[in-house]
Amino acid sequence: MAHAQFLKRPAIVTSFSVNFLGQAGFRLSSATHTIYIDPYLSDSVRILDVPDLVRQVPVPVEAHEIQDADVVLITHEHIDHCDPHTLPALAAASSQAWFVGPTPVLNRLREWGLPEERLQLAQENWTRLVPGLELCAVPAAHPCIERDSRGCLACVGYVLKGETGELAYFAGDTGVVQELIDTLKGLGQFQTAFLPVNEQNFFRARRGIIGNMSVREAFLFAEEIGAAKIFPCHWDMFAANTAYPEEITLIRDKLQASCVVLSSPCELF
Repeated sequence: MAHAQFLKRPAIVTSFSVNFLGQAGFRLSSATHTIYIDPYLSDSVRILDVPDLVRQVPVPVEAHEIQDADVVLITHEHIDHCDPHTLPALAAASSQAWFVGPTPVLNRLREWGLPEERLQLAQENWTRLVPGLELCAVPAAHPCIERDSRGCLACVGYVLKGETGELAYFAGDTGVVQELIDTLKGLGQFQTAFLPVNEQNFFRARRGIIGNMSVREAFLFAEEIGAAKIFPCHWDMFAANTAYPEEITLIRDKLQASCVVLSSPCELF
């Protein structure tokens, strides 16, 4: 994984480290377990959907080379998160891995041949993910919060809890709505929030791109949920859907944001 960025861990707090895979993708690893979140390891958006949405950053690792996955968390069914060119190949290479996601994601995985025993519906309650790590799914507004007739979410984010109670939030794709803020604040004190900063705007919407938080919203959102650190993501992959590091730094300084902006290398909790 030579091209991946590494977020180094403080060993006295947690045994999990994080690799950034681009877009909203991450790899979490400990000495014994490895978890992937929304890995987009192809150029399928260009190939299958929009020819001018060309991948701007190298693929950090080929999906068929990943043999260490224990769990794969998918936030929603859009192909830059639930990738038909990544997930079936990853599932074949990591035959021990099971997959967590909302119902539309699980339906896609079934279509791609994954057996039922490897699929798990994302739950809005604390469950043990692997030793030393708990998982809770939360709503994602993409562009609004949607539930099916059973009350199950169509799009989710994931909150992970370490052994000593620290919380990390992986948002996937979401805008800011009060329900999400209230849900997260009800879970506890956050150390780190991994937030998308590809803002929703007219020009993106006109070409069918569903944006997320703006950079300004991400900092204000992090303050609302009490996150000590923020990792801005979902801005690096496509030219039409980007933000700029200078923009992130400028807005942080102008807002006098109290949270620390993580860059590589940095700590998860």
